[in-house]
Amino acid sequence: MWYNAHRKRVVGQDSLCSLHRNSGEIVAYLAPYKHKQVFWQGNMVSEHYVTFCSREANPIQVEGILHLPAGKEGKGAGVVICHPHSLYGGSMGVPLVVAISEELAQRGVVALRFNFRGVGRSQGTYANGEGEMADVAGALDFLEGQASVDRERLYLVGYSFGAGVGLRHAENDPRIAAVAVVAPYVENPSESLLRSYTKPKLFLVGEGDTVCPTEWLRAFVAPLPEPKSLRILPGTDHFFWGREREVAEIVGEFLANDLQVRRT
Repeated sequence: MWYNAHRKRVVGQDSLCSLHRNSGEIVAYLAPYKHKQVFWQGNMVSEHYVTFCSREANPIQVEGILHLPAGKEGKGAGVVICHPHSLYGGSMGVPLVVAISEELAQRGVVALRFNFRGVGRSQGTYANGEGEMADVAGALDFLEGQASVDRERLYLVGYSFGAGVGLRHAENDPRIAAVAVVAPYVENPSESLLRSYTKPKLFLVGEGDTVCPTEWLRAFVAPLPEPKSLRILPGTDHFFWGREREVAEIVGEFLANDLQVRRT
């Protein structure tokens, strides 16, 4: 059932990020749109429309959906999910992005999917993957500030363009405990990434992917340090039509395994 949400803090839309810029305070609110509570595989998960600021000299306002596991006590893991290319229909509403968010939330992980700058109600314009890293940083800042999130268990998941942006950001953000990337699209395929990144890494691609060819991904992953895992899904391509839940479960298992290791 849908109902109106209340703002966490009353801040005018135009002044929100200028306030953040001037005070250095992380500011976000539950917007006066709607949120819902849904049952997913027997577990209740609430979805909240949120906004937050990118992390840069002149922040912009970015919108997202926060998936909160119901009935969970104490602090738990949190994950940011980045969507495919902004200029080719990518958004936080892409079915695979939604499926991953729902899967992780029903596993007890607080999940934040968001629209990069210039998509939906997010301010700004497409920035060639550079400005989008400031959006990722802002999303992690927002998630880290949630009372239900343990800052020692922050994860990053990306799909296609969002995976490429996420990988580049992860290299320089020590808060991230592990990364999972689906069919990563990198603007510069010859760019060396993660060569000294020793945190857990999952790479997942469809066997017939022509945007992220399996041969290129194998060569990309080969020199990376452990721990790492490469999964190739037969019978699908870059879009994973009809296989969204399967991909989401693989990502969910990866995070669950890492969380288990951290508990032991």
